[in-house]
Amino acid sequence: MTAPGDPLSRALASAAAGQPKPLHDLLMRGSKLPGIRMNTDLADAFAQGCRALGPRGDAVALAMARLPADRAPGATALEFLPVCGLYALAARAASDASSRAATVGELHAHADDLRFRVREAVIEGLARIGASAGDSLVTEVAPWMDGYFHAAAVLLALSRESWLSSIHDADAVIARLDDAFALARDAPRAAARWPGYKALLDALGSVPPLIAPRFGAPVYGMLERWAAEKSPPLR
Repeated sequence: MTAPGDPLSRALASAAAGQPKPLHDLLMRGSKLPGIRMNTDLADAFAQGCRALGPRGDAVALAMARLPADRAPGATALEFLPVCGLYALAARAASDASSRAATVGELHAHADDLRFRVREAVIEGLARIGASAGDSLVTEVAPWMDGYFHAAAVLLALSRESWLSSIHDADAVIARLDDAFALARDAPRAAARWPGYKALLDALGSVPPLIAPRFGAPVYGMLERWAAEKSPPLR
């Protein structure tokens, strides 16, 4: 789908020239939204086509990633546009370290988006960047660990095989898990009603079993420490 003469490439070229409507229309038609599963193959094809355009593609992707919920509502084909934008930014950052910091910052800005597919795109984007960045990204996302949705995104991305298999520093991973447990422990009582807090607890329940086979004893030791907590959800 990224050959110079195909419809996606032509639409991308038009968008890079300042005419994004043909691209948006093409992506929305192929999105499979509203529906249970969006067209991730199309999102990937867009991401790779955008990456090939370099800085011109970055501008197209960033404009799409920043479409707000009132212009690209969730559960509609319009939601596919910011998802594709985040996919494309992550693809560029995964292949070009010079764009990584800006992209990680952009992903952070969308980690608590109201639209769940956009939040999922953040997780996927982190995992894709992590596949090439490895240990360095584990350290780079430390500032994410002060927000519920943000910390949950880091944990879920860490558990993806693409990033996990490229990590060698067990201590850095344990530090992020400790950060997440501490965030949950120190949450106010009212947080129990917040979707982000629930997302964090769900991640704390599902991620350690996925990470433990990679690092073994350090993960079990961390869990043993947190098992002494008085809070029933954390135990």
